[in-house]
Amino acid sequence: MGEFVSVDPERVRKLANRLKDLEAALARHGPSIRKKFRDWDSDIDLSLISKQTHAVGDDGRDMSKRADLARNLEEHGDDIVLCSPDGNLISIPWDIKDVKKQSAKEAKQEAQMLKASLDDLQEIKLTPPGSHFKLIDPHAKDKARADIKAIAQSLLDHKDDPAYLAAFADAGGVREAARLSRVLHQKDGTHDGKVLSDESTKLIGQYARGINHIFHLPKTGKNSLSPDSLKSLTHPAGGDMWSVGMLFKYGPSGDTWKPEVLSEVSGAMLDWRRKQKAMRFEYSSPTPPYSQGGYVGNAAWYDSLGFDLGGDSDSDAKAAAGIRANDPALAVISRLGQNAEASRDLLGTNSAASKRYASDLLDFKWQTPGPKPQDDSDGPRRVLTLAATDRSPEHRDQSGQAAANILAAATKMKATFDGRNGFEKEEYTNYPKGTAIALAGITGTWADDLGGTGMTATDGLPIYAEHSLVAKGSDTIKIMQLFAKDNPGAAVMFDTTLHQQVSDAVSDEHPANQLTKLGSAAGLFTKAKVGISYKKAQQIDEDHQLNLDILNTAGAVFGFLPGPKGADGETLRGAMKAAEKGLEYSQNMVLLGRTIVAPHQDPFSVDNADKQETLNKDVAREQYKTFSPSIAQGLIRSGKVPAPEGKSWYDSESKTIAVNPKNHSEFDGWFNNVTARQPHLASFRDGFDSSEGALDGK
Repeated sequence: MGEFVSVDPERVRKLANRLKDLEAALARHGPSIRKKFRDWDSDIDLSLISKQTHAVGDDGRDMSKRADLARNLEEHGDDIVLCSPDGNLISIPWDIKDVKKQSAKEAKQEAQMLKASLDDLQEIKLTPPGSHFKLIDPHAKDKARADIKAIAQSLLDHKDDPAYLAAFADAGGVREAARLSRVLHQKDGTHDGKVLSDESTKLIGQYARGINHIFHLPKTGKNSLSPDSLKSLTHPAGGDMWSVGMLFKYGPSGDTWKPEVLSEVSGAMLDWRRKQKAMRFEYSSPTPPYSQGGYVGNAAWYDSLGFDLGGDSDSDAKAAAGIRANDPALAVISRLGQNAEASRDLLGTNSAASKRYASDLLDFKWQTPGPKPQDDSDGPRRVLTLAATDRSPEHRDQSGQAAANILAAATKMKATFDGRNGFEKEEYTNYPKGTAIALAGITGTWADDLGGTGMTATDGLPIYAEHSLVAKGSDTIKIMQLFAKDNPGAAVMFDTTLHQQVSDAVSDEHPANQLTKLGSAAGLFTKAKVGISYKKAQQIDEDHQLNLDILNTAGAVFGFLPGPKGADGETLRGAMKAAEKGLEYSQNMVLLGRTIVAPHQDPFSVDNADKQETLNKDVAREQYKTFSPSIAQGLIRSGKVPAPEGKSWYDSESKTIAVNPKNHSEFDGWFNNVTARQPHLASFRDGFDSSEGALDGK
């Protein structure tokens, strides 16, 4: 045992914070300092700057643990050696090894203090049975909030201390953190649609980061994870899933959570969502002179947050926005959509649960009704895409099972969406754009399986069997109609994915079988569009948008363009052939879907869809010809034909072909000439014709 010293907890905390600030300053300015000394040809050992940065950081972290221990001892009246108006002096061991020996006890006491502080922060507190309610001293609330903040700091300071984390969890710390948001809301109230103060959201985020570290403890052995910890998030006290959702909303990104934890909480959240009578206000459009329209409230989960209708359109709109912003299901599913493994774990088993969750994520009510309906399906889009588009050897079967669950659910969702009642059709005019794009990407990713089995499968919903996705052609058509109707963006997603696979297939040594399957998938899609009276003008928009997306974005997914930046500065990662669909492919598909959802600066004309002429059968039968540029690209990239020179429709740097009405005839002539010696290309047309059939859309 080392020596003990007497310290003022507040001053030790200030010292710890200053050491952390110094570490940050050295890390920030160190590179420029080293550069200047090198420019001066100095012989000083510049590695000392980096070493000193690490040393100061270690000192700051150790000092934080001393500050936490000193405050905890002070709170429990232990080891106080001197009381003074300027603060108490607390006796603590100075050696950090001795400080760590007390961390388990400290964690247990802090978990207990967290419970007491949350109780005290509420307006009333129950005393033992038989007694009356007792109001808490208002000043005690300030003390309680200070304690909650201090414990959050201690939890983060001990993120690398398994003994502390395990003891905190064993003492019910996760259970208390799971109710933190509700207690803070009861203190903060609801103001202009805001249910938590900025200070409260910061606190919630700190606790979320802290308990995230807890879930990375081992399941067995010394300092293992308490089995009740996860249950605290999946079955919280009072069923308060809103409070759990806020931990994820204001907590760390989804890729930092342990996949098992994130998938279990997501499943519990979807179970909770399914049981709710309503997730949003209803909304009816004005119908003068009979009705002014507006929002309609129902008894629902958001009542406890103070969201109600006041009759004023502005305040009602703020309430509707507040409900959307505080939807716990959106918060958790958005985090899940940042973790590919957790997404696969949720949807990728041949179980009733995975199939149920797939159906939940395809629900057409991932939207907020209103004068301008809002699409809330970005989180589901990410989850669905990550779960079902990784065809790498490691994840092909799990991803394939997820795809089967999703497509089977989509087949049923087509009937559900088509069967909306009159009021639902008014509120939910279209299928959610994000979900539609996810379905399109998944269908496109598995187009070879769907095209191949669609020619032979005769009964049953889509399944995954013998390492293949099996679906009847009629079911695939239903899925395609669900995502393509009134959503050309989703059609673009499917086309973009399919076109690149055709391009890759052409480059193979023996492409005939793959081209037949992909041609069959193209035929099914054409048949689907005819079945929903797809507009001829929509097809023009789709073709032009396809050109744009191939030029601007999709090339990086499939390996022939550098990755451009997407929304939020994200960059499409890496490049790979379509046949090598692994994690990077799935991540890129997520980003490609986002770029399709977002508005484009489109150099092509994409404003034709208001015209009403339908895509007739004669035009539909010619749809296979739209794949000519993709086939040509594959031939050029594989070296099977020489690259054209001086052609306006060919970019030699990206090896990309983009035709338009002005140069289409010239391209057709070149294509006819170079493909005359490629008889295997007829396989694509054969596959297309086999699925396109009578073009009755059925």
